[in-house]
Amino acid sequence: MPYYRCPACGLMAYGARGRWGTSACPSCSAELPDSARLHVSPGSDRGTTRALTARPEAAADARRAVATLPLPATPREKLALLVSELVTNSVRHAGLASGDPVSVQISDRADHMRLAVHDGGHGFTPSVQDPGPLALGGRGLVLVSALSDHWGVDCDAAGCTVWCEVAIEDGAQA
Repeated sequence: MPYYRCPACGLMAYGARGRWGTSACPSCSAELPDSARLHVSPGSDRGTTRALTARPEAAADARRAVATLPLPATPREKLALLVSELVTNSVRHAGLASGDPVSVQISDRADHMRLAVHDGGHGFTPSVQDPGPLALGGRGLVLVSALSDHWGVDCDAAGCTVWCEVAIEDGAQA
């Protein structure tokens, strides 16, 4: 299936012409010319960087970016859930104003993918405690811990970055 890199927003999408029946980017609707077609091979860069704004739709925007990465289904689905949780936490709990920046970076590290979500919040001390079966929330970091191989929180004067890593099977194709 062909891959395309959108010249307007930089999103990598697979099968854009065939899957969506159009030659437009599924994220920003910009035209995808033939020159935007990529030939993805094993070991090629599978990462992305997205600049989002703190708003309710930010998690969905981040999931769309992950859904187009040329990865095997299982790690791509894990990353989609993880990025949704981490971006939602930034928007809801970092004390950001509507429109403040939230950045998402997904890096290809040979045998794993590293996801990092950064915001301008003052950070927190991580705690992974199951809130109990009747709690309405509080399971986000429990999910992050369960779905990722490693994770952590880095805070400094510039804000807070929550990161996690997901293993990719060696030589696996999307």
